[in-house]
Amino acid sequence: MRAASAVRDNLPALPVEPPSRKPWNPAELRNREQRLRLRLALVYTLAGASAAALWTWLYFQTPGLEFAGLRGFAVWYVFCWPVPATAITLLAIPWRRSLWVVAAYIFAGMLAISVWSTVSHLISRQPGIHVMANLQSFLFLLALEASLPAFIILIASNRRIRGVSPLALAALLVFTFSSVAAREIFVTLLDWGGMRTPLLTIGPNGWFMLATVPVGYLCWRLLALLNARYRRKSFSDVQLVADLFWIIVAFAFSAQYASGVGWTGAAGLAGFVAYRTVVQLGLAIWRPPKEPGMRLLILRVFGFRGRSEKLFDSVAQRWRFRGGVAMIAGTDLAARTIDPDDTLAFLAGDLSSRFIQNPQDLQEHLKLMDESPDPDGRFRVTEFFCHENTWSDTLAALLGRSDTILMDLRGFSEKNSGCVFELHQLVAQQRLADTVFVVDATTDVNLLQSTVGTAGLPNIPRLRLEKVESKAAERERVYRSLTSVTQAARDAGSW
Repeated sequence: MRAASAVRDNLPALPVEPPSRKPWNPAELRNREQRLRLRLALVYTLAGASAAALWTWLYFQTPGLEFAGLRGFAVWYVFCWPVPATAITLLAIPWRRSLWVVAAYIFAGMLAISVWSTVSHLISRQPGIHVMANLQSFLFLLALEASLPAFIILIASNRRIRGVSPLALAALLVFTFSSVAAREIFVTLLDWGGMRTPLLTIGPNGWFMLATVPVGYLCWRLLALLNARYRRKSFSDVQLVADLFWIIVAFAFSAQYASGVGWTGAAGLAGFVAYRTVVQLGLAIWRPPKEPGMRLLILRVFGFRGRSEKLFDSVAQRWRFRGGVAMIAGTDLAARTIDPDDTLAFLAGDLSSRFIQNPQDLQEHLKLMDESPDPDGRFRVTEFFCHENTWSDTLAALLGRSDTILMDLRGFSEKNSGCVFELHQLVAQQRLADTVFVVDATTDVNLLQSTVGTAGLPNIPRLRLEKVESKAAERERVYRSLTSVTQAARDAGSW
C-alpha cells in the first residue's frame, strides 16, 4: 500500500455517490438479524441430526452390538457433537459464550439420559438400570468420539488460519486418498505378468513420483472448482468452514469404522453427504431476504493487529447479517478477511491484479461490492487493495457508498496523517453523524475534535465516541452504537 501505483492515469476521480439511505428501522434490523440467525441454527441443527442418525445406524451394524432405545439415543446425541461447534462458527458467537454453548449441549444430554434412565427404571422396575452408569458411559463415548476430531477442528478453526484451512484440507485429503489409491494400483499391476518388470524397474518411489503429477493437477482443479462456486455465491466463507468441521468428523468416523469392516467403512462419508443435502435443501426452501442491507465501512489506525482483530470479530462479523462490510486492505486484518478467491490468487501469483491502479480499476472494484446475501443470509467483506496514490480516491468513493462508518482511532496521533485525511473527508461529505469513533487512552481526542472542527463545516455534529480498552462488553456497546446511528439518522429525517 505504501508503494505508488506504476500506472499514471490523469482521468478524473469518480464522482461521489450518495448512500442508499433506505429508512431502516433499528427494530427491523435486529429482527432481521435474529431471524437469519434462527434460520441458520435450525437448518444446520437438522442437518447435523440427519448425519448423526446415519452414523448411528452404521454404528449399530457392528456385529454383536444390540440396539436399544436409550442406547440409540445416547449414540445419536454423541454424534451430534459438531452441532455446537457449527453454531458457534456460523453465528459468530464470542469465545466466552461459546463455552456456555458447549456446556449447555453436554448438560442437555446428561439431563435427557438421566430422565430417560429414571423413567425406564420406574416403568420396568429393573434394578439393573443405573443412572450414574449410563451417564458415565455417555461421557466416555462422547470423549472417545469427539476428542481427536475436536482437536483438529480447534486448530483448523483458528481465526487466523481458517480462511485457508478448508482449501488446505481439501488438497490434503485428495493427496492422502490418491496416495492410497496409487499404492493399491501398484500392487494390483504387479500381478500382471507384463507389468511386473517395468514396475519393478521404476520402483515404488518412482511410481509415486509419477502419480503426484496428475494428483497435483486434480488438487488444483478441485481448488479452482471451490473458488468458482464461491464466486457464484453458492456458499459463504463461513459455510465453507462449517463444512470443514463435518468433513473432518466424517473422515474420523469412517477411519474408525473401517478398522472393523474394511473399505466398507467408507460408507461413513455418506454422513457428510446427508448433512450437506439437508443444508442445501433447507437454505433453498427458507430463503433469506433479497434486498440489499446496510453497508458498513471500517476505517482504522493501521498497525494494531490484535485489537483490530477483536473488534472486527465482535462487530464486523455480526454486522454481516445486516449488510456488506467494506474496508481498505491492510496486514492487520488480512488473516480475518482472506477468502478462497484471495488464496487462489496468491497461489497463482496473481495477487497484484487485485490492487487498484487507476480510476478504471476503482470502478471495476466498486462493482464487486457485495449487495446480495450468500445462501446463509450473510453478506461479504469487500477489501480494496490500494497504492499510496490511489487510496484517497478509493476512500472518497467508499464513503459515498456506505450507510454507516466505524472508525477505530485507538492509537491516533498527529503522526497518523492518513486518519487526519479520512476525518477531513468525513466532514466534507457530512458523514460525521453516521460514524461511530472507537477511542481509548492512547487516542488524542483533542486532535480528533480540532481536526473535525476546523475542516470547513460550520455546524459540526456531536461526535459519537465509544471507549474500548479490552473488555468484550465494550465491543458489544460499539455494535449497539452502530444501530443507534441508524435511529439518529432516521429521527433527524435524513433518511
